[in-house]
Order: sequence, then C-alpha cells, then structure tokens
Amino acid sequence: MKKLQALFCALLVCTLLLSGLPRTASAAYPDRPVTIIIPFGPGGAVDIAARILAEYFQNKHQITLNIVCKAGGAGAPAMLDVAKARPDGYTFGFPAIATFSTTPQIKKTGYTLADFRAVVQVTNMWLSLAVNADSGIKTINELMAAAKATPGKYNYATHGALSTQRLFMSRLLKAFPGVDLPHVSYTSGHEVSTALLGRHVTSGFGVTTNQKPYVLSGDFTMIGVSSPERLAEFPDVPTFAEQIGPEYTFASSHGLVAPKRVPEDRILTMQNLVKEALADPDVQAKFAKAGLTTDYLSAEDFQKALDNMWKTIGDIMRENKFN
Repeated sequence: MKKLQALFCALLVCTLLLSGLPRTASAAYPDRPVTIIIPFGPGGAVDIAARILAEYFQNKHQITLNIVCKAGGAGAPAMLDVAKARPDGYTFGFPAIATFSTTPQIKKTGYTLADFRAVVQVTNMWLSLAVNADSGIKTINELMAAAKATPGKYNYATHGALSTQRLFMSRLLKAFPGVDLPHVSYTSGHEVSTALLGRHVTSGFGVTTNQKPYVLSGDFTMIGVSSPERLAEFPDVPTFAEQIGPEYTFASSHGLVAPKRVPEDRILTMQNLVKEALADPDVQAKFAKAGLTTDYLSAEDFQKALDNMWKTIGDIMRENKFN
C-alpha cells in the first residue's frame, strides 16, 4: 500500500510540473508556413505584391509565406485548390476578385462564392491598354479606327480567356460598332507584356504595374487607363472615361480569400497581420516602386466588395453572352 501511495504521489507531482510547461497545442497561430496560392503565372503584379508581404512577414514575425503561382484554366484549378484545402488557416488564395468571380458563373468548377470567405483586401489595380510606341497610336479611338480600317491586322491580349480585362474590353467594343478586335489569351500580365514587346500581338491589356517598366523605357505607349481620373504617375495617359464615357471606370480589387470553414480567430489574425504590413512605410515604398497601392479593407468590408463584384461580373457576362 505504501508503495502505491508513493507511486500516486510521484505521478501527482509529475502532473503538476508538466502542467506548468508550454503546450504545443496552444502555440500562437501561425506557427508553421502559410501557403498563398495565386491563380496567375509568376512575375505579375499579384506575385510581386505577395512577395513583398512575404518578406515583411518573415523579417517582422518570422512567419514564412510560401507563394505558389498556378496559372491556367481561367484561375479555376488554383481556386479549387484553395476551396478544398484544410480549413485551418494555412492556405489562402490571392486572386483578382473580378477574375475569381467569372469562371464559376459559366461552368462547373467544383466551387462557388459560397465556398470561400474574404480575409483582407490588399490592393486595387487599374486596368491599362498599351501598344508598341512605334505604332503611332495614342488613344483607344485611334486603335479602333485602325482596326476598322484594316480588318485582321489588330488584336489585343489579356492574361486569360475570362480575365477582367477581356470583360472590360467587351464593354469597350460596344462603343465601336463594326470593329473586329480578336482576343489572344495568355496566363499572366507579364506574358502579355512580353508578347506585345515581341510583336506577337498588337495591343496588350493588363494593369499599370505590369506595363509601367515598358512605358518608362519607351517601348510601349499606354493609350487608356480604367481610373476615373488620370493617374499621377501617368499624367499624359487619357482615361477610358474621358475618351468614351464615365461608365468606363473599373478598379481591379485583389486580396486574400480562405476556405469557408476557417475559424474566425484565424481570419482576423491574418487580416490584422496584413493590415500591419500594409501600414509599414517600407512595404508602402516597395508597393509604390512596383506601381501598386496599399488598399486595406477588413474581412467584413472585403466580403461586401466580393459579393458586389460577383453580381457585377455576372451581369457583364450575361450582357455579353459569355454564358
């Protein structure tokens, strides 16, 4: 009996001692690498933004962000990976919200809007259309006039068959009846710029971030941007709104989304980590150098933007008979 009592006391002491040790189960989130899946090829604006955030997360918090670029399929394969990921807060998607909202509304992808929840908006990007500088074309009206005068000579490229730029151009073309401007699809904004530089296409529709280096080098002429007013960094580039009409304004929102069942506390943790990063002067400077803006929206507000964009994109696709 005395031996049993001694053994019981020893076990009790061990239990009390162990209870004071840190518990790995309650380690602060995130305590291992987080994967960010981008539904575009490498080298584009979203990839650049993600890598700036990854550098901040690593240096400031020793949190590793694994950036995975998975292009193709109008973004559907990449976003399906996100939808099917374990809902533990270690896998997020980083799409352009308009692009993310297209494919599931016209074909079966294995997911819908209901399979995701918004985490945080990171940036808004303005759409931009460019041509080779030696083409002599300076405006969207001049491009359309040239395309109408010489059928089959001109086309335009975007980063996907259902890209935001293609949807926007479908609206633009309605203002120019009789113009045939075929679409050429690539997998990233970087590829679009490379194709235009190599004269595989005659115009490229991307975002200002991707086209800025080529404009500064004198290779490209940017002939229109989707902002409501001229951009400070491109004061000589006319907006589509001033060239055609005020309804031709569009901001491409980009941010993190998560599988639907990720716990609220982990959504808020990631939201706040990104918010902190976007407020950092060094991060802001790096975004600005890349031609990006820091446009934070909370999970709640970003969800509203996501819901609104889903409806808007659906309307545009029905209007242009994409579905």
